[in-house]
Amino acid sequence: MIVSDNEYNKVRYSTLPSASTHPDRLAAVATLFGMTPAPVVDCRLIELGCGDGANLIPMAYHLPGSGFTGIDLAAEPIAAGQEMAADLGLGNLRLEAADLMDLGDIGEFDYVIAHGVYSWVPAPVRDRLLAIAAACLAPQGVAFISYNTLPGRYVRQMFRDMMLYHTRGIHEPAERVEEARKFLQWLDEARAVSAPWAAMYQDEIRNLLAKPPDSLYHDDLAGIADSVYFRDFAAHARKHGLQYLGDADLQAMFDPLRRLDSVGDDVIEREQYRDFLTARRFRQTLLCRAEVVLDRSPGPERMDEFFFSAPVRKLEGVRVTAQDEALERVTQAMGECYPLPVAFEELVPYAGDAAALRDILYTLVTGGFADLHVFDFPCEETVTERPSASRLVRYEASRGRYVTSACHGTLELDDAARRLVLLLDGSRAPAKEDRAILEWLARVGLLEA
Repeated sequence: MIVSDNEYNKVRYSTLPSASTHPDRLAAVATLFGMTPAPVVDCRLIELGCGDGANLIPMAYHLPGSGFTGIDLAAEPIAAGQEMAADLGLGNLRLEAADLMDLGDIGEFDYVIAHGVYSWVPAPVRDRLLAIAAACLAPQGVAFISYNTLPGRYVRQMFRDMMLYHTRGIHEPAERVEEARKFLQWLDEARAVSAPWAAMYQDEIRNLLAKPPDSLYHDDLAGIADSVYFRDFAAHARKHGLQYLGDADLQAMFDPLRRLDSVGDDVIEREQYRDFLTARRFRQTLLCRAEVVLDRSPGPERMDEFFFSAPVRKLEGVRVTAQDEALERVTQAMGECYPLPVAFEELVPYAGDAAALRDILYTLVTGGFADLHVFDFPCEETVTERPSASRLVRYEASRGRYVTSACHGTLELDDAARRLVLLLDGSRAPAKEDRAILEWLARVGLLEA
């Protein structure tokens, strides 16, 4: 995020990899709606407000044929990211400290990311952010912009206003966060609100108390933390020649229960009423150039083009034209590989035939039970004689408990797994007692082929 160089140098914001920003996700949504985005393995991606590059570095490591650029106002996080990139020998990543308001021609990019920036900067910087995205976006490019949305964000705004009032005379960051937390605990313990408000109060307060101090400070106690209606964001994007493509939250783009039928076919109107319906408070919107012609009604016939992933879970209320047994076999097959994606053709035997599989997968995707992919994330899915964790994973494990999988997900290692990962350089055979941990490491995408 970009608000103040001093603030983000003073209180480092802990950034983590976000799967919703990976070019695989952006390309999958674009492909679904009829675009021809750049291949994941050969693309140009820029992140505006990249912090210390924690989101970009794993992408650059696993996609050596693609080029990555990160820009952030805060110099100290950028320096930390540059050090890590140099240690890993990433020649395809450039991190630079710069002000968006002073940024000149930066070239052309296939994917533009601005995660956690739009709502936390002044209006002129917001406008500049979209202007930069429009200027550098390739003809079939995709821009990812996240922001706080109304009406759902009104609840958080209420607590933000109260916290800002309570801490109004406190300027030292740690003390400010501590006082805000004490205030929230006081509200929670008092239980003075009427019954209709009580559940909402408790839920929101506990969500805020669960946030790390740096997140609470920058996200909720920041000088600027604005929220907008989707309709207004879409209008702002249109001013810069950009149109709404879709959402990085794939399950949020469909209406299987047909609750929005009465709204009409206008996509912006439907999305705004979707936010009314669900009290949505945060969006991860994907934009493309206004002149791109989109297919707004993709059907089951498009499923052949993708890979699919889904955890094993109970499916309630799902009905497809294929038999329920086939549905269970397909979901079980995906669940056994999760989080790694499975190709369409690999799932055909579980459904019986391709036509049945198309219907099953389309129902799962539009119902929010499965994710689409265009990239088969490379990793070692079995435990070899001399297993090796990726150099990135070993580097991260040497510095903490959190590591990044090949699928761009963040995983927390316990002490035993962390000690083992640090030894997995491909030079030694593992001990028998480590087999269970190794199988887990392979399943979640931490071993390198």
